[in-house]
Amino acid sequence: MLALVLIGGFATDLYADEIKDIIVEGNTKTTTDTVELIAHIDTGDDWQPDMVDVVKTRLVSSGLFSDVEVFFEPYQGGVRVHLLVKDKHSWVIAPAFYNQPTNTGGGIGFGDNNRGGKNQKRRLDAQIATGDSFFVGAWQIPSIAGSHFYVNFDTYDTHSRVIEYAPPQSYLSNPVGVRREYLNYLNAGVRFGIEPWRGVRLDTRLRGAHVAYSHVQLDGQDNPNVTLADVTSDPTATKPPPPGKSGWDISQEVSLTLDRRANWYGVQSGHLYHVSYEQAMPSLGSDFHYWEINTSFIEAKQIFERHNLILKGYFEYGHDMPFQQEFTMGGTNMRGWINNQFRGDLRVMGNLEYSLPLFTIEGLSFRGIGFWDSGYTTFLSTDNPERNYLPGSGTKGLAPFKNSVGVGTRLYLRQIVLPLLGLDLGYGLEARDFQVYLAIGLTD
Repeated sequence: MLALVLIGGFATDLYADEIKDIIVEGNTKTTTDTVELIAHIDTGDDWQPDMVDVVKTRLVSSGLFSDVEVFFEPYQGGVRVHLLVKDKHSWVIAPAFYNQPTNTGGGIGFGDNNRGGKNQKRRLDAQIATGDSFFVGAWQIPSIAGSHFYVNFDTYDTHSRVIEYAPPQSYLSNPVGVRREYLNYLNAGVRFGIEPWRGVRLDTRLRGAHVAYSHVQLDGQDNPNVTLADVTSDPTATKPPPPGKSGWDISQEVSLTLDRRANWYGVQSGHLYHVSYEQAMPSLGSDFHYWEINTSFIEAKQIFERHNLILKGYFEYGHDMPFQQEFTMGGTNMRGWINNQFRGDLRVMGNLEYSLPLFTIEGLSFRGIGFWDSGYTTFLSTDNPERNYLPGSGTKGLAPFKNSVGVGTRLYLRQIVLPLLGLDLGYGLEARDFQVYLAIGLTD
């Protein structure tokens, strides 16, 4: 019957019709206004038959619905659009376990992707671990009172054991730890922005954090021969200096994002481009003086219906960066290397990942992935009085260029938005060594 209506009413109509009415059905939690906002249609808009797939993709990509149907019919000289959606279970409380190089721990997480049925997202995570013990809280409001404006609130508080590794001196080097300390980092921020067109976001973020170091010492766990000369160039030093000064880190960031990605139940397509500029704000009490530029892109392609090819690229540069803001490489962003094994004020990275479905059991979907990570991270300048650099920092040439390849798996529950398991096995090509990264619980 529906096919007859569509063919009979629109087979000869090659032009847009006006949307006279929108019917939303099946939504038990998500509000009707929110469904229409995500669909990005309103009464009075133009409608063409090919918009069925476009609107359906927008609704599925939101991650809020387990099933979506879109159809239309003639109505009062225009069309009536029907949106049939079935809400996912939007929140979950789950324990978490992480086992990564230099960091093993567990905790509990709470995620809600549809607070109040308005597509607002909340996240609370707490973890105690050998490396990073932290609390994370975030609240995203994608639309303020149905407008194009949005606001995000976040906090990140951590007590971390940080291991600094000797700067790489050759292409095939695998640097070992030379200094370790505990970093106490208490951070909160607010982001306010506008999305004038779908996927185009312009925003600014004000962030404040307090930084402090304790228990600074030589790291002789992997290198029993480490000496003070490996961590400081000061011949009069009698103990390792901290990597930088303590104090208030207050900054403002301005960013522009074009996000035209679609996500069809875990399979991405489309592209994302992002650029941002962040600067310390001494006028607001910051004890640090720096600025940084961040650019990134994601290109995703759907292959063979459920296969996925994703290419990611990053270019980041900063000036007079404090230790807590420096770019790091190794761990989950360079699988096959130890967490934060490389750092600098310049980072160029690329990632190519191919994923495919393995099997599905009662809504549990297992996907396999293969990946290649590549990156170059170093210091272009070590002339910063607010930072105590390790001797040899700023190595050039091929020494900071590192690569890794590997395989992994992801587990998704279609009725819940968030992935529940991630396991990666990475091989560092220059290190000639394997590393395993396991996360169970809320892993995204």
